[in-house]
Amino acid sequence: MEDVRPEIDQEVCISCGACVEVCRFEVLKLRRSGVEACGIGRCIVCGACAVVCPSGALTHPAMPAERMRDLPAQPAVGYEDLMALLGQRRSIRRYTDEPVPEADLRRLVEAAILAPSGHNAQPWAFTFVTDSARLDEIRAAYAEFYRDLLARAADDSGREELAARHGEAALHMLDAMSGALRLIVRAHDRGDDRLMWHAPVLAMVHSTADAPVAEVSCTYAAANMMLAATSLGLGTCIVGFLNMPMLIDPGFMSVLDLPEGHVLRVGMAVGHPARRYLRSVVRREPPVTII
Repeated sequence: MEDVRPEIDQEVCISCGACVEVCRFEVLKLRRSGVEACGIGRCIVCGACAVVCPSGALTHPAMPAERMRDLPAQPAVGYEDLMALLGQRRSIRRYTDEPVPEADLRRLVEAAILAPSGHNAQPWAFTFVTDSARLDEIRAAYAEFYRDLLARAADDSGREELAARHGEAALHMLDAMSGALRLIVRAHDRGDDRLMWHAPVLAMVHSTADAPVAEVSCTYAAANMMLAATSLGLGTCIVGFLNMPMLIDPGFMSVLDLPEGHVLRVGMAVGHPARRYLRSVVRREPPVTII
């Protein structure tokens, strides 16, 4: 990666040192003449220095100023409003036929890329499937994949083969998920959809297979997408069963038509909820330790 560094207008710089403090990789140094980008570290283009500078003296060539957004001095959303939004986010499993405007899908991406990512790698890419015929093809392919997998798992020789190829842990996971897989297959056979729940959009967050910490980074991005969708009156549901075939037959994942070399990190259904939820759910009390 090219080492692109911040630029400092020394006539505007007030030598407060804020940018030096927030730079994790020691790219910046505070000199008597002002701040200089002469440190030993390599800039990861996180932008912290540019957005903390009180005088606007520091800019970054990789971050056009016109794309930056001024932030309020106080939190933009109070805690109670935030909790209301978090409570409104539900895993939606029934959707209307109303299409999702492309502008809203792009808003989901705008929210997604504000998520943190390991080493600021921003490894994510986004694909939205909105064509109903293509969605039907994906549903059918998964139903057949899981039908075959269940048949193999029900046969002694098939179980031995699965265990030999993928390990006992994969077989145990398959046994644990078999009930849900049968529901997916049976629903498809009767014209129902328990994979993507008849959602008009399949949203996929993906990355290259070798991107470091990409799975967790893409998961953070997907979480932002879900909250953004809620704010737009949309519903979402993470579809983990879209990822499961990667453990058994990675080649099957080509049915999703992701770019060559990419793997699915998170798949989710997106659409307008068919039902309005009136109350938030009650979660189990988690163990909490404060030391």
